[in-house]
Amino acid sequence: MTATKSSWLDARKRAIFASCRQLGIDDVERKSILRLVAGVGSTTALNLEQADRVLDHLRRAGAAKPAKARDVGRHPGAPSTLDREPYYQKIEALLADMKLPWSYAESIAENITGGKAGGIKRLTWVRQQKHLRGIVSALMVEKKKRLKKAWGQLQVKLIDRGLGMQWCKEQVEIMQRVSNPWPWAECLETLRMLEGRLG
Repeated sequence: MTATKSSWLDARKRAIFASCRQLGIDDVERKSILRLVAGVGSTTALNLEQADRVLDHLRRAGAAKPAKARDVGRHPGAPSTLDREPYYQKIEALLADMKLPWSYAESIAENITGGKAGGIKRLTWVRQQKHLRGIVSALMVEKKKRLKKAWGQLQVKLIDRGLGMQWCKEQVEIMQRVSNPWPWAECLETLRMLEGRLG
């Protein structure tokens, strides 16, 4: 096995463990999945193809793919003062939950600070608290729209399977996402995970 293949396999094994943690799968259940999907008893016995099959299985069960740096979170365009400005952290959290790039928040910033004619084009240049509050408010409005749609989709699947809110609450506790990172009913990522568990 080449060094490249070995590093790819190691990365997939780490992703399997991360996906299991995300879904609240313990060691016993993980080993059961490995036997069922790949025919092996531990991750050390996996080859590249088997690891891919296990990851596909976990993603169908609701595990989210890791975000690419250029898509959400800290990537070029993120404010350099991210760690020091609470509003930037709130903006980052909202963008990540909606899977939106920083450029989305920057377009809101431009509109709030004067529009195309003279608005501030970079989030790092926005200094006034009222503008930062306005960006957070606009993102919250967008998130509420997306939550409504996500709840609608989830409820259709729940009804189809004869399940209700109690099932959701049980799953959320298993996944340890009752209030992490948001209260579960207000977290798009958690709703996506629940929908994934329904298949």
